Amino acid sequence: MIERPKRAVTRFFVPLIDVLILLFAIFLLMPFVATPEPAEADSAAPKAKTPEPELPKDVKELRAELEKYRRELDKLRAERGNLAEHLSVKVLEIDPRDGGLYYLQDGQRVYVTTQAAAENLITMHKRASGTKEPFFLILYPRVKSGYPEQQQADDYARWFRDVQFQFDRPFGPSP
Repeated sequence: MIERPKRAVTRFFVPLIDVLILLFAIFLLMPFVATPEPAEADSAAPKAKTPEPELPKDVKELRAELEKYRRELDKLRAERGNLAEHLSVKVLEIDPRDGGLYYLQDGQRVYVTTQAAAENLITMHKRASGTKEPFFLILYPRVKSGYPEQQQADDYARWFRDVQFQFDRPFGPSP
């Protein structure tokens, strides 16, 4: 025959729940009972405002400043528009079969397997660029494969660290 325990669990939990409800009620009532001492202290003391910068009072100063900022804006827009004219882009691709880095020259794949080969490529591209700034775009495979491995990607980044380059990851997070 099953016997009831000598002490019921409810004998413990009912007073505990009562105490928790009481504490919660006190917590809810605290904002209404609290004294607003800091607010009275602020109203008695004069408020110290941070000084605002003085505005130019002369209309000619305002117009000159407006023209200055318009010229600067036009200059920035022109630089942004001419960005493609300032860069010489060399596209390199990563082979999805083995993770090898290559570029196309006369329709043939030329693999970049060592840092010396990468430095040679950088030198050739700088000479071919002339006054333009060289930029290397390294394309990840367009199909999901296990390549490049992390070590290969680190090697490629190390090889091109002295010039501007960027990895294009079609399946990765956007920068």
